[in-house]
Amino acid sequence: MGWQRNLSIGNFTGAFKKSKWLLSDNAGLCRGFSAMAKPELPGFDYQPKPYKGPLADEVLQKRKKYLGPSLFYYYQKPLNIVEGKMQYLYDESGRRYLDAFAGIVTVSCGHCHPDILDAITEQNNLLQHATTIYLHHAIADFAEALASKMPGNLKVVFFVNSGTEANELAMLMARLYSGNLGMIALRNAYHGGSSNTIGLTALNTWKYPIPQGEIHHVLNPNPYRGVFGSDARCYAEDVQDHIDHGTSGKVAGFIAETIQGVGGAVELAPGYLKLVYDMVHKAGGVCIADEVQTGFGRTGSHYWGFETQGVIPDIVTMAKGIGNGLPLGAVVTTPEIASVLAQKIQFNTFGGNPVCSAGGLAVLRVLDKEQRQKHSAKVGSHMIQRLNDLQKKHDSNFLHQSIL
Repeated sequence: MGWQRNLSIGNFTGAFKKSKWLLSDNAGLCRGFSAMAKPELPGFDYQPKPYKGPLADEVLQKRKKYLGPSLFYYYQKPLNIVEGKMQYLYDESGRRYLDAFAGIVTVSCGHCHPDILDAITEQNNLLQHATTIYLHHAIADFAEALASKMPGNLKVVFFVNSGTEANELAMLMARLYSGNLGMIALRNAYHGGSSNTIGLTALNTWKYPIPQGEIHHVLNPNPYRGVFGSDARCYAEDVQDHIDHGTSGKVAGFIAETIQGVGGAVELAPGYLKLVYDMVHKAGGVCIADEVQTGFGRTGSHYWGFETQGVIPDIVTMAKGIGNGLPLGAVVTTPEIASVLAQKIQFNTFGGNPVCSAGGLAVLRVLDKEQRQKHSAKVGSHMIQRLNDLQKKHDSNFLHQSIL
């Protein structure tokens, strides 16, 4: 059996091996753990508030009636989650769960982290919203802090509200800056579900039959299941072949997750991005790193996933862990590339909202203060060791990069 899904335990989770009530996107694997372990959680000094709101059945009926049918759930009786505290979630009955899913790899510092709550509350009490036509220090402070985390000349920040928006903006900049249209993405990739980013996404479960022109998908450099194993050069030659025979010879850009998330925690063949980035630059394009799931220390070894490949992209997109659950995303690029958006008005009403900016800055500070990258490496190493022990007992494989 191949374990293509990872245990998305977030930067903060520990002690997962004792839990029967483990939230994850792989229910079968969780049941396997629960069958081997005592069904109890370690002690936690927190008492959830008594819940007096609507119960699960009522919430589910309202959801079916008023929300779109694309909001799926995997359970016959979905949990009614009503409260969260650090690595734990609580249902309507007060039962505690170890959150192994982190809101789809989003909660990077823990649910309701006090430092982040304080920053959000303080800003919310002063000013909830202000247009960027006027000045406010929160967005500038956050941009400065985020730029300080970037290598090279990646110093200009655009704030948006999600990873999809970030990838939309990155693709727009790539096309404007290069003067070309063709975008190259990987098979098995996920970059969003909007009418534009759905073209970059290469998983048919997410794609609708709408025009998606000038998007070229190349072989996925999957070291485990890929046709060339871990031979990065062979996969890179497929990119060059697409440039030579599927385009005019010029492209707008190349985009890749440095570890494919939705596609199953797939690491790219070592050295792949360095080869491809060189090819794309020679074809007039820019290189985009989608760090929506991999950024902010989650790999353990590096702050950004692209650093594991030894490259510096031209554009970096990010979301999820940047806000610990706030609707927040960002695009970071060079001053030269950023300047193309000065040709017209480029405006995002809620991008860099004062409350979100205050929260995002607090997230960066917590990640540093509590050494979450180091913790990711520690917890990831422990998990990998335990999975290796299981692998010796069962015919199986698993994919990993620290906690991803």
